[in-house]
Amino acid sequence: MIRSRTASELHRLGAALLLGGALLGVVGESVAQVSAQDRTTADALFGEAKKLMDRKLYEQACPKFEESYRLDPLAGTLLNLAVCHARQGKTATAWAEFQEARELARVGGRADRVRLADREIKKLEPRLSRLTIDVPAAARVDGLVVERDGGRVGQAAWGTAVPVDPGLVRVVMRAPGHQERSVEVEVAEAEQKSVSLEALEALPAAPPEVVRDPEPAPPVAAVSSSGQRTLGYVLGGVGVVGVGVGTYFGLRAISKEKQSDERCTDAGCDQRGLDLSSEASTAATISNVGFAIGAVGVAAGAYFLVTASSSPTETRARSPRLTAGVGKQGASVVVQGAW
Repeated sequence: MIRSRTASELHRLGAALLLGGALLGVVGESVAQVSAQDRTTADALFGEAKKLMDRKLYEQACPKFEESYRLDPLAGTLLNLAVCHARQGKTATAWAEFQEARELARVGGRADRVRLADREIKKLEPRLSRLTIDVPAAARVDGLVVERDGGRVGQAAWGTAVPVDPGLVRVVMRAPGHQERSVEVEVAEAEQKSVSLEALEALPAAPPEVVRDPEPAPPVAAVSSSGQRTLGYVLGGVGVVGVGVGTYFGLRAISKEKQSDERCTDAGCDQRGLDLSSEASTAATISNVGFAIGAVGVAAGAYFLVTASSSPTETRARSPRLTAGVGKQGASVVVQGAW
């Protein structure tokens, strides 16, 4: 068997393509789309596969024929692949390939290859193994998928004896919401075998999602009336100290600034005048912070003293807000609420 196309074969293929036909369209498209690189690789694989097959190394030869045919699908390559599979013992695969090669040979006008394929098909038919997959009504659930050796078996093929390669055949069943199941069947050459699939086991229903109420916030411990008064006095004392600090440093800032002015003229200030001005600025900043702390402390202390005897409801209703600010010009405190 040869792999290369002759001029007459290409001429006959071109004429057949002009006549039309689905199979011819596929062959013509495959011929046109083969690149020079793929054809070169296919030729090399074909030559190596022939040598291996002559040495009866079919396990190594058949994959090379397959790859050669994938790269450049020629009828001659397919015939050699079918012969390799037949000698390998894959009778069903070889039988199907010989039938396909016969059709390609008819399209190409190769009567010699048609006769060869017919002869090999007749030799293989008595050796074919067949497997029937029965799916009883009880096993037919929505979405059921049946696979044989990785290939899907359509519902129309259920209950039909289909040629399979001799050996171990794996049948898999799967369906949504059911446990997948597989069955392995050993089929000998020329044996007719049947397997009846059992109903799949339904998976347990998922437990309903439990929606829990959010955990209540831990209660806030209430401050006793006496403790609240104590806190008010402490905060008030801090506020008074802050006001005192602010007053002291405010007076110090005024004094330093006055001394600095005395050492400055229109021409500028001497070094001592600059130092006094810097000290005045620092004292003013400390004064502002002291007044701010004092104001907040006095206001907070007053709040706790006033609300010490109030009920919780009244306290929540009053809820005064304290806002303090510190700037270059001084400190400010804003108290909003009701007493």
